[in-house]
Amino acid sequence: MPIYSIKCAKCRHAEDIFRSLAQYDDLPDHCGQRMQRVICAPHVMADIQPYKSMITGEMIGSRSRHREHLKDHNMIELGNEKPDFKRKEMPEVPGLREELCARISG
Repeated sequence: MPIYSIKCAKCRHAEDIFRSLAQYDDLPDHCGQRMQRVICAPHVMADIQPYKSMITGEMIGSRSRHREHLKDHNMIELGNEKPDFKRKEMPEVPGLREELCARISG
């Protein structure tokens, strides 16, 4: 979804908003009038700097190659792994449900 920079013509308040292409002209009001879109340069993220793999010693020179390399060697980046939410089975405690319901209902 595109991010647009907008500002108020009266007070010069500026902010960035998310809008789909279908909502291109759907701009908020500020100071009693519709805010204006600001033309600005897009932000382009640079590629990663080449580095030597700690797994194989080969040089990795792009984000896409970095992702492929990790996948090829069944590795993950620490801090970027997907959490594994597995429900932990809890032992049943006889009478606990009834006691909690009695305490809640007063």
